[in-house]
Amino acid sequence: MLSTVILPWVHYVAVLLMVGALMAQMYLLKLSGVPDAVRSIARVDRIYGIAALVVFVTGMLRVWHGGKGPDYYFHNGAFHGVIGLFILAALISVVPTLRFIRWRKAVDAGALPAEGEARKTRILMHVQLTLIVIITLLITMVAHGYGVH
Repeated sequence: MLSTVILPWVHYVAVLLMVGALMAQMYLLKLSGVPDAVRSIARVDRIYGIAALVVFVTGMLRVWHGGKGPDYYFHNGAFHGVIGLFILAALISVVPTLRFIRWRKAVDAGALPAEGEARKTRILMHVQLTLIVIITLLITMVAHGYGVH
């Protein structure tokens, strides 16, 4: 039951939480002139990071303890694409995270983020969201046998 019901459920809930947190951050960025919104972005970013970690861990557990086994996944080119895009999204997310930490400290000191920097951050977040959408397509293809050598 753990590998067939609970593990996929936790994985899917974490994906939804990750996307929801990213969407909340994008909305809060529109309010970057409001100190409380800037503080909230940093808190929501922690949720995003934790959810992404849970997605990765449960995804790897599903590889090792799922029905198809690791050989199926590790010999699937589309699966390699999933992992590569997930890592790319994680690397991209570092830039906004560092900005949010810096902004929170600046807001506590009485300054707000520059509009140009907020706009650039929104673009990075749109890229992350786009990567997540592509990842969901690729992993669906993997589940249906596409990408097998």
